[in-house]
Amino acid sequence: MKNRDRKTSLLLAVTATLAAFVLAGPAWGAVAGDCVNCHTMHNSQDGTAIEFNNTVSEDPNASLLKSDCVGCHSNPNGSETILTLGDSRIPIVYNPGGGVVYPSDGSTSGTLAGGNFYWVASQGDAYGHNVRGISDADQNLPVAPGGIETTGGGTGCNYCHGSMTYANGGCISCHLPAHHRDAAGDVVGQDHGWYRFLGSTMYADPASPGVMGVESDDWEQTVSSSNHNVYKGTERAYGISFSMQDNSIGSYCAGCHGNFHHPGYGIPGGGMTTTLGAWIRHPSDVIIPNEREYADYTTYDPLVPVAKTSLDGTVTDVVVPGEDVVTCISCHRPHGSPYPDMLRWDYTNDCNTGNAATETEPCGCYTCHTTKDGA
Repeated sequence: MKNRDRKTSLLLAVTATLAAFVLAGPAWGAVAGDCVNCHTMHNSQDGTAIEFNNTVSEDPNASLLKSDCVGCHSNPNGSETILTLGDSRIPIVYNPGGGVVYPSDGSTSGTLAGGNFYWVASQGDAYGHNVRGISDADQNLPVAPGGIETTGGGTGCNYCHGSMTYANGGCISCHLPAHHRDAAGDVVGQDHGWYRFLGSTMYADPASPGVMGVESDDWEQTVSSSNHNVYKGTERAYGISFSMQDNSIGSYCAGCHGNFHHPGYGIPGGGMTTTLGAWIRHPSDVIIPNEREYADYTTYDPLVPVAKTSLDGTVTDVVVPGEDVVTCISCHRPHGSPYPDMLRWDYTNDCNTGNAATETEPCGCYTCHTTKDGA
């Protein structure tokens, strides 16, 4: 049963625990507006508690924040996925009451780029990452699938962390709390706290390697072939230890799901191909072939995003087979989706070959496998 803890009734705030190293760094103004939008000096004003649920928390938040990351980025009272607190804009990734539109239609209820935790909380473990404060631990997968084997007998990060629902988990399993650093505009890198604050949570230090990208100013609430995030990708092989290869989104996900990534040779049970070259897993962090059916994927589809091996801040509607990269987020929404395995589209019902109704029933498989839908 998926129940949020008491924090999940909170309205909003800025997210995660702003650690001292963040506050000591330069302020680029990613969180714009008055300090009181997010911080409290005494947790009261005019005799009233100002924690977002109007109760005094028995577990105070670090850095004088009014709420924690789940409370910040939740909207329990509506379906809107961007909220305004004073002059601060807050992206919402959890709407416990539902009503969010998937995929986004550009309305105020449009699901943002990473998806929404509503589905894992309401529909079950297969519909999103299980995160502390939103859902309980996965009943079928005690550790991240695809974890890389280690000599310590564990699997990659799972050896230490196990689940993002544990006390040392939650949103900070993936995101660095670097919210006083800018995350929009040009290429977001180390100086800006990394793209979507996806830095090395292993070291909790924005100076450690992280993900680079170009971020949509409304987090893809309005999205099109020419208005979208741009992700950094790589085709280079990973080792069996955690690394941020080329600051790519795929290598970040590989920190916990390493056996699902390229190429995995020499890892027991790992990799996407056998030593004979036979495919056993779908390619990830692999260049889209500039041949056969794949060469026809030339207009960017935000339902099936691909990554760029180099970034210059440009957002384009052009996909370049032979250069652009298939990544894990080409198929999955990391926060969650209405479909099993947090897939971006309804693979179970709509991805039958010969299905020409892909405009009304989109199957992302056909975006790359352009000859399979029968259209």
